[in-house]
Amino acid sequence: MVVNALLTTFLCTVALPILLFLLAVKLWEIYTLRCRDPTCPFPLPPGSMGLPFIGETLQLLLQRKTFLRMKREKYGYIYRTHLFGNRTVRVTGADNVKQILLGEHRLVSAQWPASVRAILGTETLSNVHGAQHKTKKKVSYFDLSAEGALATGRGLRQVCVQTLNKWLARDSCVLVYPEMKRLMFRIAMRVLLGFEPEQVQTDEHELVEAFEEMIKNLFSLPIDVPFSGLYRGLKARNFIHSKIEENIKKKVQESDQEWKPRDALQQLIDSSNKNKEPISMQAIKQSATELLFGGHETTASTATSLVMFLGLNPKVVDKLRQELQDEVKLVHRDCF
Repeated sequence: MVVNALLTTFLCTVALPILLFLLAVKLWEIYTLRCRDPTCPFPLPPGSMGLPFIGETLQLLLQRKTFLRMKREKYGYIYRTHLFGNRTVRVTGADNVKQILLGEHRLVSAQWPASVRAILGTETLSNVHGAQHKTKKKVSYFDLSAEGALATGRGLRQVCVQTLNKWLARDSCVLVYPEMKRLMFRIAMRVLLGFEPEQVQTDEHELVEAFEEMIKNLFSLPIDVPFSGLYRGLKARNFIHSKIEENIKKKVQESDQEWKPRDALQQLIDSSNKNKEPISMQAIKQSATELLFGGHETTASTATSLVMFLGLNPKVVDKLRQELQDEVKLVHRDCF
């Protein structure tokens, strides 16, 4: 009787939960594989779909590079998995990636993860394809007239000089990359969104914090619950949208007043007016936020590399200074 009781207890407390767990994993694997494209005759690549619903997201977040290396060693350069709520095929290797890039919209279609689409919006340039993508690309192309280029140049110079003066006034050293990100954000606010200098100074701190919070939570689990990454990212995005909306309304009210340099935000508004369509406030806010996102990290990284290489090559700095001085003298001579 004691042996039977112990055996029953073991089966109920250990063996049965393990069997149920393995059954759930197997059913999850079958369910995910049944969602494949029925029109494609080719087999799926090798791999595993992980735990029910969460897939292998936790392993990726905890192991990071180790997870990717183990997968590549086990399954090769192409394998299937389930990450961030989506069935995923990971492709590595120059030849394989080349086929993917050359076959876009023919062999494959590109799509950002669900969290990115939710935060940036479904009407942005990066989330539309075909004819709609071409139309949005033309609208988003920032074309400067001669007068606008001069005004933009003056605005850029003003922002850069103010920032450099703040750096030089510090007693401590300057961490270039974080400061470059803030500088590029100020420039984007001025050039792309048409913020006035006083607006930049007033709203900069809150906007930078919101933007960094949004970027930090772009790639997160697509679960919108309080305190989740997606929830924080959407909250930060909504704050940025509110500031952009204020600027849009101000530009619409001042559209009939004196000439002002056309920034990218004004160009989006003018495009809606030209097509005789009602201004879609949400679409313009999403496009403006995407412009900030697209031109922020890469530009800041490039500018940081430029500063580093100039610091390592003082002779190049001297040559640049001499060329700039000669250019200033030439312009001054032509003007007078």
